[in-house]
Amino acid sequence: MLIYHPRNDTYHCILRMLCIQALLEQKEIDFVKLRIIDFYFVFPHLIREIKLPQISGSSTLRAMSKLLDIPYEKMPDKKRLFSEMGDFQIQAIHILKSMNILEECNGMISKKEEFYGEKIKKLISNNQYGSSELFQSIVELLYKIPLYGPTGLKQRTGLMEYRYDAI
Repeated sequence: MLIYHPRNDTYHCILRMLCIQALLEQKEIDFVKLRIIDFYFVFPHLIREIKLPQISGSSTLRAMSKLLDIPYEKMPDKKRLFSEMGDFQIQAIHILKSMNILEECNGMISKKEEFYGEKIKKLISNNQYGSSELFQSIVELLYKIPLYGPTGLKQRTGLMEYRYDAI
């Protein structure tokens, strides 16, 4: 039996990454942080497990995540899911770079002029990720949290090893 899931779809990943970039407005983002935010776009119910810092918006995001249904399907642990999504996320970034929509410099992803075209705007405006308050909150809050160190996003989410980060 063949079962579809958006975590295994490169083109769905492209859509999610475009929406994340649109919600970031003019900011650039570290590729690892982009991957983590993308993970929570696919699995928003797992936000409950993040050790959120005491900053504005964290209690609102936690309250919104508690309203989400937990999927019935049995999934591997979140570290494995995150690792399995990595190849699709890398492919999506390579496609967006080849289309001159995004660029990468020293691990930082930023928008190029092509990102602001009409086709991209139409694509972003017609989906749940661009208009949902939940996804806007995910991007805003997780973007504020530093990525590295013992209080960084890698440690708080438990998705990646943080102990050997150069701080």
